Amino acid sequence: MPKKSAESTRERILRAAERIYAASGFHGMSLRDVTLLAGVNLAAVNYHFGSKDKLIHALADRRLTPINAERLDRLKKLREKHGRQAIPVRDLVSALVDPMLKALRQGRNNRAIMVRLVAQMMIDDPKRFSQIHRVFYKDVLDCYHDELQRSLPQLDSHQVHARFYCAFCLVLGLRLMHESMEWFLKIRSEDRQLDILEQELHGFLLGAFTAQGH
Repeated sequence: MPKKSAESTRERILRAAERIYAASGFHGMSLRDVTLLAGVNLAAVNYHFGSKDKLIHALADRRLTPINAERLDRLKKLREKHGRQAIPVRDLVSALVDPMLKALRQGRNNRAIMVRLVAQMMIDDPKRFSQIHRVFYKDVLDCYHDELQRSLPQLDSHQVHARFYCAFCLVLGLRLMHESMEWFLKIRSEDRQLDILEQELHGFLLGAFTAQGH
């Protein structure tokens, strides 16, 4: 029972911090505001997180780790399936982007919070944003780069890195521009929007990765 209570307190703090950070950013978020919204005292925040910076790190972990863990799990299964053979680029693209699309399907409110959180991290402090992404994306980038290099032997390492960077920026942009999907796609149904986006994103990235190098 004590463990359950501790987890509940930690989750309340994270939910409160996420809402405030998404609305006000790092400098607009005070630990006092977090404690008031979460219904806890400052000692609880210090016990679970230690500092404001570590709390922000935990917010990123809460949103990014599940997506990246699924990406790595899918890649592991592809490696087991194909053994020493190169994994088809189409399968690598699916394993990379589908977990993000799955997260976008988790309801408008959840999606909006996630998008505002990422946007605030970019606006507040680009260096912090870059550091957070290096921490949370290093394993994904390294593992997928290695497999893409095997599957695209006609490209050198710099080309694979550059195309991966373009793909990463595209996927990040899709998160930030989700409210414009209806206007761009001329479709009102969110499920249908995401269905078409998933289909076209796969084809777009497949073409980008496999295009002839210069």
